[in-house]
Amino acid sequence: MDLKDKLSLIAQALDAEPEALKPETKLEELEEWDSLAVVSVIAMLDKHFSVRLRPNDIKSLVTVEDILAHMKEKEAEKS
Repeated sequence: MDLKDKLSLIAQALDAEPEALKPETKLEELEEWDSLAVVSVIAMLDKHFSVRLRPNDIKSLVTVEDILAHMKEKEAEKS
């Protein structure tokens, strides 16, 4: 899965436009980033990447890159 596909999944979870997301985008600056978006991101990571976030992991989500890092970590484990 390439970066564009991953950003598209994140955008879907956030109900945002994929073009609005870049790795350096700060989640708190997104209008869509709220408690429902957090739950959606957690569900997306679980469904597509079998990633289960712990409370400290959730607190550490500051940028889109932080979400991408969880995706990359799981992909690295599979290969």
